[in-house]
Amino acid sequence: MKNIGSYLMIGALGALLAGCATISNQTKQSVALTTSNGKSVLATIDGEKVTLPAEVEISRADGAVVQVLAQDNKCYENTQLVIKGKNKVSGWFWGNILTGGTTGSTTDAISGGMWSYANPNFIVPVDRKSSCN
Repeated sequence: MKNIGSYLMIGALGALLAGCATISNQTKQSVALTTSNGKSVLATIDGEKVTLPAEVEISRADGAVVQVLAQDNKCYENTQLVIKGKNKVSGWFWGNILTGGTTGSTTDAISGGMWSYANPNFIVPVDRKSSCN
C-alpha cells in the first residue's frame, strides 16, 4: 500500500511539471536591442514601433524582424536585423523530459517554451545618410 502512495506522489509531481519550460520560460523572452552607433532610433519590430535602445519581448520560437526605416528616422538608411527563433534548447525542457515525459515536452515544443536565446543582446545595424551631418 505504501508503494501505491509513492507512485501517486511521483505521478502528481510529473503532472505538475508537465510543460514546465512553457510555464517557467513563457513563450517570449526579454532581449536587449542596441544600435551599432549607440544612437537612439525609432525601429519597427514585427509592426510595432519601439525606440532603441530598448528591452523588448520577442517570441522564442518565431524570433523577430527589427527594421530601422528612413521614413521614421530622417538621417538614416533602411536597415534590418532578423533575429531567428529556436536559438537554443532551454534547460527547463531537458528537466521536463526527465520528469514530465512526452506530455510536458510536447507542450513545450508546441508552445515554443522549449527555446531560449543563448545571448539575449542584439545589435541593430544603423547607417547614417551621407547627406546628414
